[in-house]
Amino acid sequence: MHGEQSLLTSRYNRKMFSSTLFRPSSQHTALHTIVLMRVVALSCLLTVVVISTTLLDIELRLLPLFAVMSMLAVFSVWTWYRMRQPRGASDLMLFIQLLVDICALSVMLYFSGGATNPFVSFYLPAVAVAAALLPWHQALLLSVLAIGAYSVLTNYFVPLHLGDADRAISYHLAGMWANFAFSAALITWFVAVLSRTVRQRDAQLALARERYLENDKLASLGIQAANAAHEMGTPLATMSIIASDLKSESEQANNAALHAYREDFATIESQIALCKTALDRMGKQTALGVSDEPASAKHWLKRFSDEWRLRYPSVQFKLILPDEDVTITASISLAQILTTLLDNAAQAIATTGKSITLQLQSAAKHVLIEVIDDGAGIAPTLLPRLGYEPLKQSTNGRGIGLFLAFATARQIDATLELTQASPHGTCARLKIPAL
Repeated sequence: MHGEQSLLTSRYNRKMFSSTLFRPSSQHTALHTIVLMRVVALSCLLTVVVISTTLLDIELRLLPLFAVMSMLAVFSVWTWYRMRQPRGASDLMLFIQLLVDICALSVMLYFSGGATNPFVSFYLPAVAVAAALLPWHQALLLSVLAIGAYSVLTNYFVPLHLGDADRAISYHLAGMWANFAFSAALITWFVAVLSRTVRQRDAQLALARERYLENDKLASLGIQAANAAHEMGTPLATMSIIASDLKSESEQANNAALHAYREDFATIESQIALCKTALDRMGKQTALGVSDEPASAKHWLKRFSDEWRLRYPSVQFKLILPDEDVTITASISLAQILTTLLDNAAQAIATTGKSITLQLQSAAKHVLIEVIDDGAGIAPTLLPRLGYEPLKQSTNGRGIGLFLAFATARQIDATLELTQASPHGTCARLKIPAL
């Protein structure tokens, strides 16, 4: 039994750890940014070509330029479609993307003045992106290719024919300024996006480590609970037989010594039955957060409250249900949470004779369940700690139960909040998603 429980625990921890990290990878985000940078660069280059040919009377080889731009646009569309698939982007994919950009830029520069073109520094954004994303050998290779292409373009290119040769220097300086401004903005934008992605990834890893440690604690408690359930099975069975025999004897009229305790024996028998039911339910569940079939929130809560009242038949209890109804799931985990909350509320009012209110409120996308008691309340210093660590001090033994309740709520994407009720007591709000 211990080996099977350990295997289930390992699978559960791996599942929760992977679900926390199953987000778009940094490489996938980088590929998305590269495509956006290419689209922005193509738009700017197209604008420059149109302005150069229409306003500045610069003769350009439009056919090869537009052909290269069209191929880049088609390649970007294919890459965008590729990003919609579940497979992540690899280093090789990023390398190919930047290599295509460098080659396309080299062809366009060849037909538009080569190294004399003020936009020749467009190599820099691609080299900067490669240095930030790729392994050093791939980044070095792209850098060498960019330097080599720049060197070739200093001697081999199609010259630019300016309509106004006297203003060539002014055009060149204006183009260099525009190239510098655009390259600086593009690099700054990419670095900012990359830094934000790294920060988000660090936050995800920190959350994953926190969840993993929490799940490890829950797994240890689960193993202890499974062992305790196994050890309690035989004593409970023996107690059930003895209680049943005593109840039968007390119901006989000729047994005056036990006849006066017949109601007590019936109560003991029902309480033992509840314990056995709880142990059987524990044996059917393999891990926290097990989801079961969808159910009506009103009907399920009414049935659950009737079963819970058998645990505390003397407690004053009020159930408030709305007129509308919604469908919920994960009712097994929900029962675990509500049992802990109601048990705590019952213990809080055990000496005061006050009442407990269980209220259901439904909305379009969520269900709100409130457990309100009129007890003494929880000390404000304990509220931030309850549910996030098992409390070993004098807390009436409720620290571990709330720790499990909060953890189970997080596993089913629910939120649990404990606050002071008005004018006194405690209010527990459980917000769960609805179907």
